[in-house]
Amino acid sequence: MRKYHLLTVTELQNETPDSVRVAMRVPDDARKEFEFLPGQHLPMQISIDGKPVRRTYSICSLPGEMPLEIGVRVQPGGKFSEYVQNELKVGDQIEVMPPFGQFHANIDPSNAKTYLAFAAGSGITPIMSIVRAALENEAASRVVLFYGNRRQRTAMFIDDLYALKNRFPERLQLYFLFSQEDQEFDIFSGRLDESRVPELYRAFCGGLEPDEAFICGPNTMIDSVKSALLGVGMNESAIHIERYGAPRKGGGPKPASTAPGSKKLATIDVIMDGHKKSFDMSVDDSNLVDAAAEHGIELPYSCKGGVCATCRTHVREGDVTMATNYGLEPWEVEAGFVLACQSVPVSDKITIDYDKT
Repeated sequence: MRKYHLLTVTELQNETPDSVRVAMRVPDDARKEFEFLPGQHLPMQISIDGKPVRRTYSICSLPGEMPLEIGVRVQPGGKFSEYVQNELKVGDQIEVMPPFGQFHANIDPSNAKTYLAFAAGSGITPIMSIVRAALENEAASRVVLFYGNRRQRTAMFIDDLYALKNRFPERLQLYFLFSQEDQEFDIFSGRLDESRVPELYRAFCGGLEPDEAFICGPNTMIDSVKSALLGVGMNESAIHIERYGAPRKGGGPKPASTAPGSKKLATIDVIMDGHKKSFDMSVDDSNLVDAAAEHGIELPYSCKGGVCATCRTHVREGDVTMATNYGLEPWEVEAGFVLACQSVPVSDKITIDYDKT
């Protein structure tokens, strides 16, 4: 099972008035574990008032490049992001799990691909790593990037993107959209939505045959862009998405109904690092992660929204039901993997295995 490592903050840089770039040094003995694919993210944990606060942030740096860098958009009332902006200092240490996630590009120097990328707001963070990796390591590939923000002053990594455009003018098409600033051309005023994306595609992708598309941003933006790309003929398997978060639906999985006054119990066996721990939980409990915590067993998690897949585990025995799944690919579900933070037992005995990858 993946575990937290202490990474040391080496640099803090304000990207915009409400975002921070954080650079972290990886210990030499953990370098191998922290190798990553462009687009992957880092589950992170800090302690605030003696309580752990966990979030997941995408890596914006280039694979093989050290230190590791992430981009943090500061959310009003966001415990983790406000801590980063107001309290975190160079030299501090943060608990960080090794990189993870199915949203990534498989970079190969022999590739000659055309990549489409759509980002909104801080969704540029994993896209930044993908764009850089493709341009730096695939000499015959090209990238078309559409990046939406409210205003130019809120656009993260804008200087980095212009620097890439200067270095790769023939292989990077870069288009900014601003929803709260007037632009010289109307096509760049507004949001990346289902009506705008086909217009952008026709105007700037004519003659191209995109091999893959990467989309990251709010849920409504992702759904709109994906629908538009399907509408212009892209294969769904070539469209990759990463969500900021997923709306909670009723607070978690719906338990199986039981008779009044009765509580159906299930025995849960947890395999971690070659050891087995067991506990009983009611099907009325919210999910496997919270039920385990009530018995002193800490299972990995971060977002608890069915998005980041930090809680991914394999059901070796028994059946569970998942309320939400934005983090697993169809093949993973077919192979028996589930998101523990979204799962409750259906059968009387469940074995979940964190050692299976």
